[in-house]
Amino acid sequence: MNVPDAQASAPATLGRFEIALAALGAAAAFSALFVLPVVGTLGLPAAAVPLVRLAHRRGLVNGLLGCALAAAVILGLGWATGGIGSGLAMALLAGGVTLLPTATVGFLRAGVDASRCYLGLCLAGCAFLAAAYAAAAGSPGPTIAAEVAAAFDSLIPAAVESYSRQGADAEAVARMRLTLESGRAFARDYLWGIFGALWVLGGAVAFYAGAASARPAPTAEAARFEALRVPAQAVGLFVASGAAFGLLSGVGRRIAGNLLLPLTALFFAAGLSIICHFLRRWLRTRILRAGLYALAAYFPINVGVALLGLFDWYVDFRRRGGEGTEKQ
Repeated sequence: MNVPDAQASAPATLGRFEIALAALGAAAAFSALFVLPVVGTLGLPAAAVPLVRLAHRRGLVNGLLGCALAAAVILGLGWATGGIGSGLAMALLAGGVTLLPTATVGFLRAGVDASRCYLGLCLAGCAFLAAAYAAAAGSPGPTIAAEVAAAFDSLIPAAVESYSRQGADAEAVARMRLTLESGRAFARDYLWGIFGALWVLGGAVAFYAGAASARPAPTAEAARFEALRVPAQAVGLFVASGAAFGLLSGVGRRIAGNLLLPLTALFFAAGLSIICHFLRRWLRTRILRAGLYALAAYFPINVGVALLGLFDWYVDFRRRGGEGTEKQ
């Protein structure tokens, strides 16, 4: 059964500047990447939120128009700061980051289950990243992995020198150097998996936060984070990837590791949705819930959260605890 069209429930007159405001909000969040190259990456999933909200409230076509306008703004900024090549690259990235989450609203309107829409978003995003990664590997310039390794090479001596100036003993400095060098090797070998895991988590922010901000639009009501379900097939893929990672070596181990990272992020999101389900019933103070969600990101709590999501296909924690959810 199809979800009612968001445009039918919205006011008849479209806000004169609503598309432009959503596009500018998306461009502003994305532009944090220009100012803060590391911390600014947190703005990437936030960039899609106003456009997903727009698609829920005003219809998919208006959401896609907002995506095009946001990409045009990013193109202009990138062109002005780094030339046409940089502008096109940033506009392509902005288009992928905003267009894919916004397009899921169309599937929601067609009656597709929200969990399947989110999983489709994860798969589409990982495929987009794989294509971009392969294109970069085949380009004449340095690959992304080589650039990341070069960044570590410039970081490690400066970090070691700073640590030594603070009075650390030789053994502590050697341990820190070893840690950084291990991080460089890990980032070089599993860069696609790291990006994939970030996409899975960022996609959850874009998909579910965009829907939450658009309620009571009918399609937004259908997409609730606390109702996220991961199919059993993903569990089988996770187990197979883990076995391959432990038993294989070389290229096979790298492929398995690059699959494990986004799957682990997916099960973490699923586990967090279970926690969200129960906290919305037990705690009505939103700031307390937000603090507990933030706490779930810390090690080793995050491992337990991922295991919660991994075993949910068998235990079905929400059914055992009661399916009712407070809609707040």
